Amino acid sequence: MSAHRQARPRSRRRSLRVELDHDPFHIWLPAADDPLVLAGFGDAASFAFEVADWEVEREVLALLDAQRRVTAMLLDPPPPVGVLIGRCELPACEVPFCQTLSVVITERHLSGPPPTSDRDGYLSLRRLHMLQGLQLLDVLLVGEGRVQSLAIACDPDPVWFDPFEPLDGTAPG
Repeated sequence: MSAHRQARPRSRRRSLRVELDHDPFHIWLPAADDPLVLAGFGDAASFAFEVADWEVEREVLALLDAQRRVTAMLLDPPPPVGVLIGRCELPACEVPFCQTLSVVITERHLSGPPPTSDRDGYLSLRRLHMLQGLQLLDVLLVGEGRVQSLAIACDPDPVWFDPFEPLDGTAPG
């Protein structure tokens, strides 16, 4: 079974509704004994396609540990949470994470290079993550059966091209 299939919330009991300044969103926690590892771009792209089928309007922010195991997912978080996740104190976000992956649902046609506004937004978000001691793995745009990686499109040395081997052997096979 591919890794992205493990991400589907099988139980609403692990989804926690949270509200920040009257903006509701959900936090989903994966089962500890069923890790979801996004070791490479293929895993992340498959995950992004899966997320597009969820009841998500705008975005899923995945929090990952150093071994790229998803430790929590925020479904449609308000913009301040997505931008300042390293500084937010949210229930259930005491989980260890040092990396993030944002999946943004779009109705825009995804072909060719991203517009300047997307490039600038990605680079600004990456800088803000660095200032918080976090690594932004990618912002994946998903729509019309396509996925576009802003890391690959905007970064001269995207993290996906670096060798990566999870230490604990939980990489999808």
